[in-house]
Amino acid sequence: MSKLSEPAIAVIIAVGILYVIGLLCIYATEIHRDAWPRNTTKQIIHLMAAMLVSTVILRLGYGFFMRYAYIIFIIGVLSLIPLVLARYIPFGSIIPYRRGAYRWINLPFFQFQPSEFMKIAYIIGLAAYLRFRQNYRTFPGLLIPLLGSLVPMILILLEPDLGTVLLIMPVLFMMLFAAGARIKHFVLLAVVALAVSPVMWMQLHAYQRGRILGVILQSEEIRQQIIEEPEKYAFLGTPQQAREWKVGIGMQLDRSKAALGSGGITGNGWGSGTFVEYNFLPDKHNDFIFAIVGHQWGLIGCLLVLSCYVIIVLAGLEIAANTAEPFARLLVIGVVALISAQVVINVGMTIGLMPITGMTLPFVSYGGSSLLTNFMGAALLISVSRHRPYILADRPFEYDRGVPPDTPVKPAPSYRTHT
Repeated sequence: MSKLSEPAIAVIIAVGILYVIGLLCIYATEIHRDAWPRNTTKQIIHLMAAMLVSTVILRLGYGFFMRYAYIIFIIGVLSLIPLVLARYIPFGSIIPYRRGAYRWINLPFFQFQPSEFMKIAYIIGLAAYLRFRQNYRTFPGLLIPLLGSLVPMILILLEPDLGTVLLIMPVLFMMLFAAGARIKHFVLLAVVALAVSPVMWMQLHAYQRGRILGVILQSEEIRQQIIEEPEKYAFLGTPQQAREWKVGIGMQLDRSKAALGSGGITGNGWGSGTFVEYNFLPDKHNDFIFAIVGHQWGLIGCLLVLSCYVIIVLAGLEIAANTAEPFARLLVIGVVALISAQVVINVGMTIGLMPITGMTLPFVSYGGSSLLTNFMGAALLISVSRHRPYILADRPFEYDRGVPPDTPVKPAPSYRTHT
């Protein structure tokens, strides 16, 4: 068995620090109650399960997932179908209706969230498809990965789970870019997305539109303009929404920013502070746990958390840069993009730059499915770092993006990577 590389060790240390910070925050939200710290206990059990699955992944090696990539992707898609059927066929307690969505399947001893598993299955399937291919360098060639992405996106959106859908697109674009897709095609896709955005807006549920409006209406000037000229600014919201923003669609955002800002530079201390001692901030142990980090440990604590993510991203990019096998490289890029996108969305919604989507903070937030998924991603990074195969083929992805897609790639000498 090969030894761990320096990037792999950096990933392990950063993940460990993030988990400990998250566990301390979860426990801090429970120590002022008389009841047993239920969430903290469950999160420790979640860690044990995540470490067990990670150990299995490391034993199998990423090559196992390359061989069965399409099967894993299909299983991920099939696991989403019961959640859609639950909208029309009652499954009782097996698929509960919770918080306006069907997202969980109750299995013996644990709850399974298929959309979380789909994140990893999607990356594995896409990496397998893109390896050694060049047809996606033409716009028609992009249709297969785009259509393949739409299938899980539509199924997840029907749950509904807007947050996970928002994750798939940056992962897709980053993996396509790493594989060599042309930039002008990304620009064209962005233009198409902007063109259809009004249609998508009308298809959103009322509460989803409310979350987006909640970000816009955090500006007091905009709220005042809506109140004074309701007809002119009707597209931004109603006067009632503007007046009741702090107790309505903007309640969580307003309190999240208050909790985060009240920590100052050094914070109120672990287990201390109004937003820890009282239940002023809903979901403070999962979706809004970054606000609790800032509330307890201030700017210093927030920078420590963000620094750990930077370490994971840089370590992942170094692993990708030193990995010649195309599937492995794309796999690493996909995992890095997944973790990065989750952090950007979660922190963004905490500070009011993005709408509230129910996105957890990787390795920190409470939740078994989320923790398991992110540990699987970290295990895949470490697996690629440990198992660097012999390569007797051309170096992948080494061509000018401006060269026509049918231009032959100049052969490179055969070489091998470290083991």
